[in-house]
Amino acid sequence: MKTNSSFPRTFARVISILMAAAVVAIIVLYPRMIANTGAEVPHGFLAILMIGMSFAWVHGFGFIPHNSVLKRIFTPYVAWPILAIGLWGVFIR
Repeated sequence: MKTNSSFPRTFARVISILMAAAVVAIIVLYPRMIANTGAEVPHGFLAILMIGMSFAWVHGFGFIPHNSVLKRIFTPYVAWPILAIGLWGVFIR
């Protein structure tokens, strides 16, 4: 019996795409959720959130770089915690 070992990888990619799409939807469709004025925007945490979102897009679409450092960066092990820190800093803190 052959097992489908690519299911966890595919599932992680789908989760990455959904998380990145949710961040985009919140920022584009309802930016007031982040801040009412430009002075209230937590710029540092928003930058962290955008970096995590970018890493999640790259992982979700399945890009695998040849560079070993980038190969380790564009993984859910890096993207998801960065997204979590950004979400915490922008919305919960």
